[in-house]
Amino acid sequence: MGAWKPVPAWRRYACPGRAADPCNLQIRGKIMKPIATTITAMLLTLTAGTVSAQPQEWVPAWAASPEAVWNTEFDFPTGLPESIAGQTIRQPLTLAWGGDSLRITLSNSYGTKPLPVDAAMVAHGGEAAALEGRELPVLFGGKPKVIIPPGARIVSDPVALPVDAGQRLAVTLHYGEGAVAQDFHWDARETGFVLDGDRIEEEITARLTLANVLTDHPAGMVVAAMGDSITDGNGAAMNEDVRWPDFLARRLASEGVAVINAGISGGRLLSDGMGESVLARIDRDAFAVPGIDAVVLLIGTNDIAWPGSPFAPDETPMTLDRLQAGIAAVAAKSKAQGVRLIVGTVPPFRGALPDTPLAATYWSDGKDALRREFNDWLRKTDLVDALVDFDAVLRDPDDPSQLNPSYDSGDRLHPGAEGNEAMAAAISLELLRGKE
Repeated sequence: MGAWKPVPAWRRYACPGRAADPCNLQIRGKIMKPIATTITAMLLTLTAGTVSAQPQEWVPAWAASPEAVWNTEFDFPTGLPESIAGQTIRQPLTLAWGGDSLRITLSNSYGTKPLPVDAAMVAHGGEAAALEGRELPVLFGGKPKVIIPPGARIVSDPVALPVDAGQRLAVTLHYGEGAVAQDFHWDARETGFVLDGDRIEEEITARLTLANVLTDHPAGMVVAAMGDSITDGNGAAMNEDVRWPDFLARRLASEGVAVINAGISGGRLLSDGMGESVLARIDRDAFAVPGIDAVVLLIGTNDIAWPGSPFAPDETPMTLDRLQAGIAAVAAKSKAQGVRLIVGTVPPFRGALPDTPLAATYWSDGKDALRREFNDWLRKTDLVDALVDFDAVLRDPDDPSQLNPSYDSGDRLHPGAEGNEAMAAAISLELLRGKE
C-alpha cells in the first residue's frame, strides 16, 4: 500500500483549550457557511458513553458517495455478498484528516425498506482485515443498534478515537436479520471483508452503508473532488490509495486542507448513470459537506461516450449546448452556496475499453470532436471560478485524441497511478484558494 506518513496538520488550526472554543468556529478569518453551521448543529445530539457534548466543528475525513444497487441495469457484478442479513462486514479505509474523536455516517439513501444495523465498531486498521488496537463501539443516540429508515442517512454519536491524516481505520458493521443491501458505492478500490468471528468468509469490492467519516478538529479548507470513474479511481490498483484525490489529499494535508472523494464510476453530468447525475447529487455529496470551500469537478466523458453504446443504445448523441447548460447549472448552484468551483477538462479516450463490447461505439471521431469543443469552451468560460486542464496533462503529445501511454492504466480510458499523480500535481493550493 502507498502508505501515508501521519500528518496531524489539524493541530495547526485547532484553537487552544477544548474543542468548544469560539475560535474554532472561524477559519482563516471567516465564519463557517450557514449550511455547515446548520449541519454542525444537527450533529450535536450527544449522549452518555461517548465524548462530551460540546459545540464543535465536524470535518469530513473520508467519503464514499452512495448509489442505488442495480439489478439488471448493468452487466457488472455488484461486488456485494449474496445477502447481508445477519452478516458482519469490515470496511478498511484511509483517512484524509485527523482529530481526537470521529463519527460515521450510515446511508440507506436508496433503500425502500428499513435497514437494521445491530452493532457498529471502529478501530485503527492494519493490513487487510487486521486491526491495530481494540475496537470501540459506535452508538447512535446512546444505543448500539440503529434502524435506518428508507431514504435516510444516520450520523453516529462521537467516538473518542484519536486519528491522524493518512491513518488507516476499520469500520465493522453487523447487520440485523432482514437487512437488504439497496445502497452501496460500487467502485471502492478497497477490499472489504465478510467475517465469521475472526475468520474471513468472503471478500467484497464495494462499499456498503458507510458514507462518511467525520473528525472533530477544524481544517483550513475542505475540498470535494467530484466526477466519474476517473475520480472514483477505476483503473487504479486496489488497496493502494492511488486515485488522484488520494494524491491530492496526501500532498495538502500538511497545508491544512481536507480532501474527500465524491466520485462515482459511471457518473454523468446530465443524466443518471451508475449513480445519479452530478446535477442531482452535488447538493448532497458536495454542498452539504460540513465546511465545504471548493469543488473540483471532472465530468463529461460518459455524457459524450455513452449515447449509442451498449450503456445507452437508444440515447441521442450529446450536444455542446446541453453540456454548457449543465455546467452553467452547476456553477449557479456553487455560487448560491458560496463554494468555489474548479472544473477540469475531459481527457482523451480514443481506443477506450479494447476487447470489450463497448470498444466499437464508446469512442468515435464525432465524440472526440465534441470533447474538444467542450474543453475549448471550458477553457474560455467565465461561469466557473477556475480550470484545471486535465486534458493537457494526460493526452499523448503525439496523438491528442488518446491518453499518454505513460499515464494509461491499460484500458485507454482511465489513468493509472502515474497519471493520477500528475492530475493531482496540476491542482495547486493557490488554484483551490483562488490566488492563482
